[in-house]
Amino acid sequence: MIDASIEDIERTTFSTAVLYDAARRLGLEIGIRGVMPMCRRSRVVGRAYTVKFVPAGQHPKTSLNFYDIVTGAPKSRVLVFGVGVDRWVFGGNLSRFAELQGVQGIVMDGCMRDVAAIRERDYPIFATGASVSGYASERMLSSVGDDIVCGGMAVATDDFIVGDDDGVVCLPKARVREILFEAEEIQQLDLTLEGDIERGLPLAELHKTRLRWSTRRKED
Repeated sequence: MIDASIEDIERTTFSTAVLYDAARRLGLEIGIRGVMPMCRRSRVVGRAYTVKFVPAGQHPKTSLNFYDIVTGAPKSRVLVFGVGVDRWVFGGNLSRFAELQGVQGIVMDGCMRDVAAIRERDYPIFATGASVSGYASERMLSSVGDDIVCGGMAVATDDFIVGDDDGVVCLPKARVREILFEAEEIQQLDLTLEGDIERGLPLAELHKTRLRWSTRRKED
């Protein structure tokens, strides 16, 4: 299938849970593990712009800094950081700078600080939690735009990122249309099962719907 555009994703209302179940039908793992929204009712949709960290002291230092990275990021991208430690990476000022520069949102397998100020703005940030301990003793910036691992998930620049209250998924750009095709039926199955539960249908009837979750959809 041909590559998808960001508009294909934005036009949908698919949750991360629906997208995840759709990808499972295709044998794909797309969940970024361990990250959570810093604000309630967060949603972010956009193409990834990756930032790579490496262990401190094991690589030559670079001249990279966060403000240059944010300024150089293409507009409306989602910054995805492969950090890998439970220490703070971003704070209130830097996240505000990213927001004003047009960055769509931030995803990282690292921590945030200044969380109270961040929650007042409702800017979509997904991280492993909050921390007052900095990352510098364990990690250092390495590069932008390279393939990374974030929360156990391989992420490449231009992959599609969707985040909501349940977490974050990364849709490989070459498989987006397939995932969206399956997601249409998965979402309908969710609605059907919800209605059947409310009507008090017997368990045997509920199982008939549930068993369809893993069956790939047939094209017309």
